[in-house]
Amino acid sequence: MTKRFMIGFGIGLLIFIAINLLSAHLRSDCGLLAVFGRDACADDIARAGWPLQFYEDGGFSYRHNFNAVFLVVNLGVGILLAAFTGLLIARIEKTLSK
Repeated sequence: MTKRFMIGFGIGLLIFIAINLLSAHLRSDCGLLAVFGRDACADDIARAGWPLQFYEDGGFSYRHNFNAVFLVVNLGVGILLAAFTGLLIARIEKTLSK
């Protein structure tokens, strides 16, 4: 059970990371490279965070916004999603092996 749970937990974390990267790519003006500061756009706005946006940086009139509470909430959601996925995978594998 523990091995199956850890595999599911890892899958859940990877899903959460993929959703966050996709969200950062779609919300930022110049894509994912803007979030990492590697873009060639002059007045782009980089945004990050799913389900709550915790980071925003850039723009013509420069703006920087970082919300630590939203970051903690996002991390909590990620851990809950990973734990739920782990329990789901463990339960499905357990019933299939009977």
